[in-house]
Amino acid sequence: MQIDHALILSAGLGTRMGGIGKKLPKALWPVFYKSLLELQVDYCHDLGIKKIFINTHFLSEEIENFVKSDSKFSDVIILHEDPLLDSGGAIHNMASRGDVNYSGNLLLVNADQFLFFDHKYFEEALSGLENSRAALFGITVDKTAKYNETVIVDDILNEIRKNIGTHNYVTYSGLGILKLDGLNPSGGITKFFETVANYKKERIQFVVPKRFEYWDFGTAEIYFESIKEIYFNLKDTKPGMLMDFLKKHNAIKGDEGNFYSQELNSVSLEGTNDFEKNSIVGKGIVQPLL
Repeated sequence: MQIDHALILSAGLGTRMGGIGKKLPKALWPVFYKSLLELQVDYCHDLGIKKIFINTHFLSEEIENFVKSDSKFSDVIILHEDPLLDSGGAIHNMASRGDVNYSGNLLLVNADQFLFFDHKYFEEALSGLENSRAALFGITVDKTAKYNETVIVDDILNEIRKNIGTHNYVTYSGLGILKLDGLNPSGGITKFFETVANYKKERIQFVVPKRFEYWDFGTAEIYFESIKEIYFNLKDTKPGMLMDFLKKHNAIKGDEGNFYSQELNSVSLEGTNDFEKNSIVGKGIVQPLL
């Protein structure tokens, strides 16, 4: 089996990205020399996926112009949403297209999150799709984490509940592979666990890698902390799955220490708070002032 399509969810409102998020769509926020969107496309290409969809809403023209400006996005199709369809609706909107027609396997990925692990787990997930609607990747998190807990019984999703903070637990990472063949069509605004991966009605496999790296860029504060961690990992030559990925795809080039001397082509920070003003938005670079 193979992964036929990918959908990069990029249609947020930017509200969690502060003042800068009102001017720069989150998918275009940079990780040094590449944007989050470019890196997600690289992630999909590494898996051999040849047709990639991106849903958009807020500041959609900026994303569309960015994609149209570079031939490396020739296999990327933009799906604008107005109104927002939620994740379930976004998947059905993509799957109902004539060139997809609810067929094949779909990789679902959030534009602002990255999960790295041994590729054998992708093989395990694809194998599980033979008798499941979806194979979702879970990650084990600390009991203090503020996510929903997914209850897994014999590798199958049994329940989703609020974490009560008594034990480490598994949560859904946002990365998953969906079998579109046989999925019941649904229009409009719908939830992922209601019209796509309804574990109460269909078998939803969970794959939980034992060793993984999970990187989040979902809010302004978390984004800056993640960039800072990458910067120090690079400075200290600390190895890692993300570091290998960034080097492979030329997002870091070894001259990150010279960022302060870069000529600025900045997004105006007028109206942003003091925390946001402690960052420079330059030529494809956001560098926290350390």
